Amino acid sequence: MDDHLLRFQNKKNVFIDMETFNLCLSFRHNRPWQTAMLWVENGKIIDQRDIYTDWWSETNLDIGEGAARVTRFNRKEVLKKCVPSSEAFPLMQEWLDKADYIIGHNIINFDVHLIKEWYTEQNKPWEHLVDKFIDTNCIAKAYKFNIRPEENESLTDFQFKLSDRRARGVKTNQTALGKEFKIDVDYDKLHDGINDLILNVQIWEQLKWKVEI
Repeated sequence: MDDHLLRFQNKKNVFIDMETFNLCLSFRHNRPWQTAMLWVENGKIIDQRDIYTDWWSETNLDIGEGAARVTRFNRKEVLKKCVPSSEAFPLMQEWLDKADYIIGHNIINFDVHLIKEWYTEQNKPWEHLVDKFIDTNCIAKAYKFNIRPEENESLTDFQFKLSDRRARGVKTNQTALGKEFKIDVDYDKLHDGINDLILNVQIWEQLKWKVEI
């Protein structure tokens, strides 16, 4: 029986995507101004949270010009939606702690580090989250390179093994995967957290049937 495979399990999944000031992995130099989240069960989006955090009032950090351009950052609109970090963190923590899996694209190489830093800043334990993370970028690489987990290899170890693997001509970004899988979304609106996650949910629904995990 293959009941152990994720494709056959109805888990409570949280999809998460952070838009940040820059690409640094340390809270000393970078923070997520947008934390978008979708609560998904059996492939269906049940609820969403789109959390904007007012780091401007709490730090001397600001978004870089390149990040602002890529994410179409609108300072006036973002500042209207912002809440203090003391309000933003519990909204994120509640869902991450309750979820069976936490799914994101390139989450292992990026978002995981900032999530850990945010938990640490708030004096909250984060270690219980480690084995929940599923990175659709890593799973896409497993699909592209036809790699399966070794016997008794954990999903976490399997993904870390793939996280930095690259090959000329092999594309595993969300836009490339979405078009390959013929997913109908507005690709011009990507790099907004919620829009990215709506695509990510559909990519995961395809990938989990292509890799034996």
